[in-house]
Amino acid sequence: MKNLKMMSILLGGLLALGSLTACGGGDDDDTPEPTPTPPTPAEKVLTSVKTDYTATVSQQLLDVATVTVRYIGENGQVASEQMSSTTWTKSVNIPLPAKAGLNIQPTLKGAVAEGEYILSAKGQVAYSWLDQDGQQLSSGGTEKTPVMEAVFYADGLGQYLNAITATCFVARSFAKDYGVTDTSITWGGNADGDTTQGTGIDNTGATDDGR
Repeated sequence: MKNLKMMSILLGGLLALGSLTACGGGDDDDTPEPTPTPPTPAEKVLTSVKTDYTATVSQQLLDVATVTVRYIGENGQVASEQMSSTTWTKSVNIPLPAKAGLNIQPTLKGAVAEGEYILSAKGQVAYSWLDQDGQQLSSGGTEKTPVMEAVFYADGLGQYLNAITATCFVARSFAKDYGVTDTSITWGGNADGDTTQGTGIDNTGATDDGR
């Protein structure tokens, strides 16, 4: 009998200890997790200018001349591509501060048949401002070359192609404060190094029989 009483006391003690342990575990599980602090968004910084180049020429200009487009590439240096169709496009991102621009340079292929040739050339640079992640901050604007248009006979083509080379260009400088100014670029090839040089030829539209 005495043993039974002792076992009852021990059993009651164990049950009480188990109850306390269970309650303690419940308190730990109910402790709320700390709310994580969201990361602070990185500040948007103007770092580059996206330039979309376009050059457009008439088919007859391609027929009589090799047309090279020289432009400022992503490394800030002059690059060149030859036009194989009447429209050429190129898109590059240039780190700021930067120069951007293009120059259309046609070179006569050789002797051409007598006749009338409709020649035209024009180009443009559309630009927008980008942040460090390549996301657009501002839409920017569009800069255009003069529009060179004329009807020429065969013996007047060379002079007119030289006029296109010397006149049909855009050259702009872009600053880190969204500033855009005129600048000069030495294009190389058969282009004049001095981009401010004029030709004395009306570039808004002309007719010349070259005779």
